[in-house]
Amino acid sequence: MSNSYRAPLADLEFLLLQVLDFARLQALPAFEGLDAQVVREVLKQGARFAEQVLAPLNAVGDEQPAQLLDGRLVYSPGFAQAYRQYSADGWMGLDLPVEFGGQGLPRLVQAAFGEMGNGANLAFSMLPAAVRGAARLLMAHGGEELAGKLIPALIDGRSGATIAITEPQAGSDVGRIQTTAVEQPDGSFKLTGTKIFISHADNDFSEQLVHLVLARTPGAAPGTRGLSLFLVPKIHEGARNGVRVARLEHKMGLKASPTCVLEFTAAHARRIGEPGRGLQAMFAMVNTMRLDVAVQGVAIGGAALNRALGYAQERLQGGAPDRPPRPIIEHPDVRRMLMSMRVQVEGLRALTLEAALQLDLGEHHPDSAAAARALGLAQWLLPICKACNTEMGLEVANLAVQVFGGHGYIHDNGVEQYVRDVRVGSIYEGTNGIQAIDLVLRKLIADGAQRCREFLALVREAVRAAEPRTSPDATREVGEPDLQAIRAAVAHGADQLERISMLFLDWSAQGRTADMEAGATAYLRLAGLVGAGWMWLRMASRAGEGPLRKAKRSGAVFYARYVMIETDTLAQRAQLGDACMRQSVEQWQAGY
Repeated sequence: MSNSYRAPLADLEFLLLQVLDFARLQALPAFEGLDAQVVREVLKQGARFAEQVLAPLNAVGDEQPAQLLDGRLVYSPGFAQAYRQYSADGWMGLDLPVEFGGQGLPRLVQAAFGEMGNGANLAFSMLPAAVRGAARLLMAHGGEELAGKLIPALIDGRSGATIAITEPQAGSDVGRIQTTAVEQPDGSFKLTGTKIFISHADNDFSEQLVHLVLARTPGAAPGTRGLSLFLVPKIHEGARNGVRVARLEHKMGLKASPTCVLEFTAAHARRIGEPGRGLQAMFAMVNTMRLDVAVQGVAIGGAALNRALGYAQERLQGGAPDRPPRPIIEHPDVRRMLMSMRVQVEGLRALTLEAALQLDLGEHHPDSAAAARALGLAQWLLPICKACNTEMGLEVANLAVQVFGGHGYIHDNGVEQYVRDVRVGSIYEGTNGIQAIDLVLRKLIADGAQRCREFLALVREAVRAAEPRTSPDATREVGEPDLQAIRAAVAHGADQLERISMLFLDWSAQGRTADMEAGATAYLRLAGLVGAGWMWLRMASRAGEGPLRKAKRSGAVFYARYVMIETDTLAQRAQLGDACMRQSVEQWQAGY
């Protein structure tokens, strides 16, 4: 079969316009005039761009990756032209403000388009993700003059951007950053140091490139309190600044997305925001980057699922000597794999779009209390989506290879690239273990489980809405009796999540931080199961009549019976505590 990409256009439209509370977005002054037809047209054109422009470059970029030649990055064939078209068509600024040259559409629409772009070509889509993150940071901390100058250039493609944080001795431990910035008499800075794992640290198709760099000034406080944020342009006053790509990393995947070692030597720099609050300024990008990586996981999962389904419908195997072979989708174990892939992709796709919707409400709702509640829910959902989606993307990509069998292991068929490309998602933008600890310590414990309670209230509201009712004459059951399996599974999962949440609050009061950290990953996965189950219940309830109703309700039943049975196991793991793991590791080490 063809290895081309097909966008999940119908499912995205269904989610945006029927499952999620789209009317709440339309009611916001920021999105006045937004209607369903506009959304359909944006998604339609986005699908066309993904399928016709980005997808054909995916295998090309993997086979002919970017190269470092004489100190210059030369991109894969076709990437420069695609980037110019991407910017010219307005995709870069889809959800950025109109006053900067953006389209001013909701993050919800951007996330839907983002899935299509990432599914078609994840390596390419890494570049605009960094640019959008930089634009958000500059909007929050760059000041009116600098933001007004740089953001339009980022949106129209004249400038690229990078986020430069990691150093050889400082990965997740940001407080050990050593790059220094020395103030000059004119108020500028000279910045010197080495950064690693920098995506798209140079390019051969934009006039300018700005690096947003964490560094410390002489005499600054140790740790993260001494870090400030600096903007370092590639070109300063018409000449190359003191910044160069020292090395191009050779990676497992995402080969067309250059990952670089970046060296700064007395580079001209400008401080952004307040001294010593660079890390806090970077937090302006946290929601955007977590959402983008969550979308990447769903995108690769969706692309791999589509390829596996097509192959299973076409590949003929088995049968008896006197009967022709049959499509492998008729084999029970293949059906098991396909349904496992499908329910994870569609459930987490919906949950990720819900998070994007809550970000929109949090940023634009005129009522401050309602905006705060929405932002709190988004902050609760985003570490869950980032971690669960990237792990799901890898699992689904692996299953796609399995469905293809030996043909999946062959490079020419393209599915093994999904495995290699998506693997880094659980590592960058905060490892999934860090996401779990963040969810427990900074989201659950920090506000006394308030965000968790609001999340569970929404889940239980959906459970109640789907509850069967007795007719007024008491002769029959009305409502949604065929949703009983998913309704019961979600209700039980919510109870388990609440029970472990209250246990963690007790542990926090006792100072048992290590026990909470030991159970954090299981807790996050439990929250992800409940969240995706919540979305399956909503999808099944809103699917209307006909084939869509049958597809969504069968998916909800399978999710309830096959996937959500893991809630009890995860709850048990979450409460094991640190002693079990610590003692096991100590005894293991002592044996060698």
